[in-house]
Amino acid sequence: MSTSTSPITELLAVCLDTSDAARLAQFYADLCGGKVTGVYPEYGYASAEVLGTTLNFQTVEGYRRPEWPGQDQPQQSHLDFRVPDLDAAIEHATALGATVAPGQDDQPDWMTWRVMLDPDGHPFCLCPPQG
Repeated sequence: MSTSTSPITELLAVCLDTSDAARLAQFYADLCGGKVTGVYPEYGYASAEVLGTTLNFQTVEGYRRPEWPGQDQPQQSHLDFRVPDLDAAIEHATALGATVAPGQDDQPDWMTWRVMLDPDGHPFCLCPPQG
């Protein structure tokens, strides 16, 4: 086991830009069975605790949705989620306002995950167990 000498000791959160911080925090809390832990409209900020991780969201004026798979407006970031039942996870995500990303109809057999788009266009992947 190696010992780090880095002064950085903890990842506090992942932060996503959005058109509406409170709405996207609620989406990810609902998607993952988590909870919204703070909404601060005066700062354009919200947070959610999901699957043991804090996700922060900041409202950005003039926010532009990422494009996937195109890169004219890069995806900026994406999240990967393990799911035991891909079809159930897709149904759950779409019921909350996500969409299946285009261009996945002819995926090779080894590509078992599905790319989804959250309500603000951020890609996220639903990944079933391997094998």
